[in-house]
Amino acid sequence: MICDDERDVLLLFGLVFGSKYHVIMVDSGEECIDRFMEEKNLGNKIHLMLLDYKMGGILGDSIARKIKGYSGTKIILNSAYNVDDVLVKELEDGNYISRYLQKPIEIDLLTDIVTKIIKN
Repeated sequence: MICDDERDVLLLFGLVFGSKYHVIMVDSGEECIDRFMEEKNLGNKIHLMLLDYKMGGILGDSIARKIKGYSGTKIILNSAYNVDDVLVKELEDGNYISRYLQKPIEIDLLTDIVTKIIKN
């Protein structure tokens, strides 16, 4: 699942991963949570989420905490903004996120990270 309010990023990540994985794309924090819950209620497991940190009214750390409360979905949190190191460490130590990546992200690096996380 790709959650990002930047349309270009959403489409790029969708193109990169859509040929290898079933990809769900959403462009707001609210839609991210709603769609995640909808898929969960249908019995569909979302294995990995690429989650933007700043998406309108809801921050990515709040979404990660909510999602992890319902499932074992792995989350890669990413942001074009500087996210406080203490917050990132807290999210990683609490297993709310698997990785944090600062944008811009090299596609080859992201592809490698996604592959490793999905295999584990």
